[in-house]
Amino acid sequence: MKVNFQSKNKNSDEMNHQAQSCLEALLKRTDLGFFKLPKHPTMWNTAQEVTTTFAKKFKKFVWVGIGGSSLGPKSMALAFANEDIYFVENPDLKTLQGLNKKITNWQEVGFVFVSKSGTTIETLSILDYYLSKFEQLKLNLANHSLVITELKPSSLYDWAKSNQVPVLEIPLDVGGRFSVLSSVGQVLVGIAHKDIQAFRNGAASVFEQNYIENTLLPMIHFYIEGLNQKDVLSYFWYYSDSAYQLGKWLEQLWAESLAKKELRKGANHTPYVASVPIVALGANDQHSVLQQMMETQLQKSVVVHRFTESEEMAEMFPKSHFKETSPLQNKKFGMLLKTEAQTMTESQKEVNNHVMELQLETLNEFTIGQYFMTYKLIVGALGEYMNIEAFNQPGVELGKIITKKMLAN
Repeated sequence: MKVNFQSKNKNSDEMNHQAQSCLEALLKRTDLGFFKLPKHPTMWNTAQEVTTTFAKKFKKFVWVGIGGSSLGPKSMALAFANEDIYFVENPDLKTLQGLNKKITNWQEVGFVFVSKSGTTIETLSILDYYLSKFEQLKLNLANHSLVITELKPSSLYDWAKSNQVPVLEIPLDVGGRFSVLSSVGQVLVGIAHKDIQAFRNGAASVFEQNYIENTLLPMIHFYIEGLNQKDVLSYFWYYSDSAYQLGKWLEQLWAESLAKKELRKGANHTPYVASVPIVALGANDQHSVLQQMMETQLQKSVVVHRFTESEEMAEMFPKSHFKETSPLQNKKFGMLLKTEAQTMTESQKEVNNHVMELQLETLNEFTIGQYFMTYKLIVGALGEYMNIEAFNQPGVELGKIITKKMLAN
């Protein structure tokens, strides 16, 4: 992943130093395990062994999870163009009934139930639904299932153990939205028949010095600038249909991690406020969201994600039948999307918005692993800079408590 942005800040050297200091502070924390995941070969090998066996048994898969248990895997399935993995996130009966119409032979379907805590009510309610359905079909759901959770007593873990369902681990020191490089992502790669070790190598590559200096630190620098200029909005644009869901993963990581109160109030200091993440698809949203970006008076950052594979595909544009498409004649079909992405970057410079361009060669196991680790480190480093705890979610937990109280009443 390559970065292109020009800092307009007079204190650019100081921000480079701050970016490095925040990253170093993050990596010194002993209570966090997400950045250590590539260094645990046993976990990766176990996931590969279990998943290979599971993937051979079934032709289609239903992935049941919500939030951090689903967004990362869902983004990978879209990037891999895999149509044999269905995602059930909300306990929406219409969705479940719709899936019943798509799947005609449940004997060839494997289920992956994911919940870090093992107590997620949405996931357990869907498990209840399929337990009843499989009982009606005179099938044993346990024989079709794989569970990913913390290795400690919980409703999901206890059900798996009592029914001899294979269980893969989400480490206790890895938060749910930071878990995509644990068994959560490893299993998705496996059932998609992709290379789990390439996924691991991509994540590990982020710690190479060249990548840190040329990609990771400049990106942290960019976002620190955004905090200091009080950006209210952060637009993440993806110029590839298959990459859009990566933005939805990032949206949760960003919002749930950075929207926090300051840990220790400093004298004469205004706390930093996290920007609101907005995910957009290019060129689609240039016909809608772009208007707000160009003329709203709110401070904003804009990140343009470009994909060489989409821009440089060898197929030539077909014969033009319209004056509007005539400039594309004798050019690669991807030229239009490439130009749209370049236009986005230049238009933001034109109105003096804070803009950064990222170039990814392709979407595969390696680059997606690299992408996930990159943004997890960025968000963690920004948490250190903002003096917040980026790894809890008190607002989300309060919502869960209220839900349980209302159901009980």
